Amino acid sequence: MSLWFLSLVAFYCATFCDGYLQMPPPLPGTNTYQLRMPGVVPERDDDYICTAFKLDPEKEMYITQFRVEGTAERAHHMILSGCAGVFTSSPDTPSWNCGSHATCTGSTRILYAWAKNAAGTRLPPSVGFRIGGTGKSRVKYLVVQVHYATKLPPGERDYTGLDLEITFEPQKYIAGILLMVASPEIPPHQAVVNSDSCCPLDSTVPINVFATRVHAHALGTVITAYKYDPKTHGTELMIKGNPQWPQAFYPTTREFSVAKGDEILIRCTYSSLGKDTYTRSGGSGADEMCNVYMMYYTDADNGTEFQSCGYVCNPEQNKAYPADSIEPPPRNPVLEAYAIHGKRNHQLRTNSSDVQDHPEIITQKRKGDAAEQKANVDQSSSPQVAVAAAVAQEVDNQRQVVNVDQETTSSSKSSQVADDNEKAIRQQKQREDNFWSFLFFYRRFLS
Repeated sequence: MSLWFLSLVAFYCATFCDGYLQMPPPLPGTNTYQLRMPGVVPERDDDYICTAFKLDPEKEMYITQFRVEGTAERAHHMILSGCAGVFTSSPDTPSWNCGSHATCTGSTRILYAWAKNAAGTRLPPSVGFRIGGTGKSRVKYLVVQVHYATKLPPGERDYTGLDLEITFEPQKYIAGILLMVASPEIPPHQAVVNSDSCCPLDSTVPINVFATRVHAHALGTVITAYKYDPKTHGTELMIKGNPQWPQAFYPTTREFSVAKGDEILIRCTYSSLGKDTYTRSGGSGADEMCNVYMMYYTDADNGTEFQSCGYVCNPEQNKAYPADSIEPPPRNPVLEAYAIHGKRNHQLRTNSSDVQDHPEIITQKRKGDAAEQKANVDQSSSPQVAVAAAVAQEVDNQRQVVNVDQETTSSSKSSQVADDNEKAIRQQKQREDNFWSFLFFYRRFLS
């Protein structure tokens, strides 16, 4: 089926087929709008299915909170997009396969993303995602896209979705998403593989980043993001996330104001130990991804509501990643279990629970956090204590190697310095391999 024909169908339905695409009314006595998949049946593994909701073209609205009705046992991940138009096959089909067809026609922006039983997100006061109406928002439809890693059991249908808290009162600031991506290529049997991406901000209106979400698949061990100063080559940690935990929007280390000329660096780290095949970047569960979603607020009149970025880093940026960028956050058995099993059955509920139902992860803001989390682990779990000690020792070793490398490079360009640098790199790589081999062994056989 040609792209031209699909576009024609989409235009026709967007114009004339309003009956089944209308935004549902709020729940009685609330400002809560429920968006649900219409009882879909994935036909194959790694199926992507979309459903759309047409907004009132005369009423501008602001989303102030997202709550999730879904479980990782059923949905690999879910994305809410704001679209100018939508693809669909017929007025009688309220959902369509958006793995082979597009999610939207015209302008598209991501509003929310979810995976691994993550909690919802409440925006700061006076901040909202602007949608609908005749004003500056180009969002005329909301599209829920769900990736089903596996088919459902026979006879079952899916109703995964979102509850949106919406207000008609204009907000002082509009919310937006900055999506940063990289394309990992991961050889087999590697202890550490990094995929980096660098982003010079191009927006003339500053954005204020307050939360981020990381996304990778099964091989991801840690994802970090840094604010980078190209003049001093200094970095400041914005977020460090474990992609195997619930993929919620977690608070950044502080609120970051980012403007034109500032740069953000991201790094996704993977371990392919125990895997015999090459892993490439892609959308299926067998592929890998490297995504960092940054949620921000900005000026309602002149700000940009969605941005995407991802460039190959230059040599100076490559040197800027701290030695501990490959260090995963301290283990959190509660979040690890929650990411797999969760505690909700969305098929049996009529309304979602509040954000507080989710055990929040606290971003590592001070050195004492690791000790606090370690104290919360069962004292009989001696392998976990050993892993924590190994992580701390490895980070110290890497810092020493980096310091030696920087000092010798600046003092002389002699061949002896080059030899020393090469030796230091070999030693650093060996320590990395030993560390990750031990960590992989622990996770695979002892956890």
